[in-house]
Amino acid sequence: MTKPSRKFQHLGSAFLLSLLSLFHADRPLQSQSIALSPEYQAALAALNIPVAVPTYIPEGFTLSQIKINLCSSDIPQGGECREGSSYEIIYRNADNACVMIDAIGGGLGGPDSEFHYSIETPLLGEVEIGFGEIPGDRNTPTPEQLTNPQSRLYSFPAKATSTSSPYYAVRVPENRYACGSNTGISPLEVERILQSLVLLE
Repeated sequence: MTKPSRKFQHLGSAFLLSLLSLFHADRPLQSQSIALSPEYQAALAALNIPVAVPTYIPEGFTLSQIKINLCSSDIPQGGECREGSSYEIIYRNADNACVMIDAIGGGLGGPDSEFHYSIETPLLGEVEIGFGEIPGDRNTPTPEQLTNPQSRLYSFPAKATSTSSPYYAVRVPENRYACGSNTGISPLEVERILQSLVLLE
């Protein structure tokens, strides 16, 4: 395994990268192919983990930023590196609602959500989607709830079924990265994003 070049060694701690040039964020993702510049491909490759990206994002959302957390072997495994390298890709719409795809090495767990259900996906196999108050009673959502934006909406992290991978999740953050209330993402949209995930070659 080759070492990351010196220009990426400063990524050892959490580092924000603009995606304006990475994915041409002035256009919705569904109208373009995923074409990473060589520089950003190298930055993501330096993580030494499979990188999952969506090929579908709801209309009106564009890429905003990516947070890359590179944890090399010479970095103490603590703090943001306690579970190894990770990344977060954030998309934002005009109302400042956000959706995020992230990958983490572990550290999973926590209380159940108010509503939950499971779907089958090509990359991750069975994935659970949850929303509502936490802790909750894991109730089955109604069809109407599935088509409307919900608070605390997320998919429980899951590994890719065909490769050794981190845990991937789709989340709708409302208190991070200056994101506002969820005005545009329903559980069914989270489903579509999960179904579209592919590994970056």
